[in-house]
Amino acid sequence: MMLKIDWGEPVMPEDDVLHVLPSDLDAFYAAASDVDKSNLFFILLTSFHYYMDAGKREKAAHLCFLMAYYLFITLTPPGSCELAMHYIKQAIALNPLETYREWLPLIEKGN
Repeated sequence: MMLKIDWGEPVMPEDDVLHVLPSDLDAFYAAASDVDKSNLFFILLTSFHYYMDAGKREKAAHLCFLMAYYLFITLTPPGSCELAMHYIKQAIALNPLETYREWLPLIEKGN
């Protein structure tokens, strides 16, 4: 899916959340400005809190997975391993999908 961000609305549309793939984050990163690359993380974070507060654990878990991926693979800010580890553990706690669990040992190895 082509990731579309409405910077005026900091929460991803509910129908889109589970369709966002890591490759969508990579494609966005490759085409975005430096500011938008960072701002995407905050859209993911805001969306996570929104869906968590709404009791939508599956969507919140997927957003945690996406944040872990984006931090660890794509954005790689200082502390990326520690932050990614936090979010992948949270994703697994919310929805222990094999897709999420596969990332735990990769993140543990570091980048």
